[in-house]
Amino acid sequence: MFYNKYLKIKEKNNSHVCVGLDSDYEKINGEEDLYNKIYNFNKNIIEKTKNHVCCFKINSAFYEKAGIDGIKAMEDTVKYIKANTEIPIILDIKRSDILNTAKAYADYFVDKIKADSVTLNPLMGRDSITPYLEKDVHVFILALTSNPSANDFIMKDKFYLTLTKFSQELNNEFENQVGIVVGATNEKFKEINKINDNMIYLIPGIGAQGGDLKNTLEQVKDKEFVINSSRGIIFSNEPEKSVIELKNKINGGL
Repeated sequence: MFYNKYLKIKEKNNSHVCVGLDSDYEKINGEEDLYNKIYNFNKNIIEKTKNHVCCFKINSAFYEKAGIDGIKAMEDTVKYIKANTEIPIILDIKRSDILNTAKAYADYFVDKIKADSVTLNPLMGRDSITPYLEKDVHVFILALTSNPSANDFIMKDKFYLTLTKFSQELNNEFENQVGIVVGATNEKFKEINKINDNMIYLIPGIGAQGGDLKNTLEQVKDKEFVINSSRGIIFSNEPEKSVIELKNKINGGL
């Protein structure tokens, strides 16, 4: 299960860093065919960062964008991580659909690809999420996203607290199978902490999106959390140096 794998590798690598494999083929140099361009890029990043992370997050959008070659690269990247590391994998899919369709998505992302966790949009309610939980997979529910348009719905009337309560209730039922995505850009962790009993935070928004690392750490230091960095690591000139720097900043801030 994701939760146990996360705790183990967090201690082993002394890290709260999640590296996001947002491997946009348009940003990858090289003349290889599309599949190898993406897959070999990912292998290189994995090898350079695997000793300094607590999880990898694969955003399916950048693989779906590449069509069949991208989907195959995504599937084979998961296989590579599982064959060569003990690091848990989050598939960032943000799906939400009716029960029958949610089951079909879960069959693919959980049974076929073997994700340890997936990100889900909760706005269609419980039956859009339980098909994953019933397969004993972990889920990260979107509670407060890091994008500016979070103000359109999630921030209004503190709806993010309703989503947090919903997530906590599911985690009480499906023990240690539910975490929440809370962006670092809105600094609402103190409110959310009052509801979040034992769910892991998946925290995007540090770096390119403007979230403040120091302020975030002050708010979540007593909780389980992972801080995601994608572009800032995988497209840096020295990915290993970049991930170590982020890891050290986080550990120093704790």
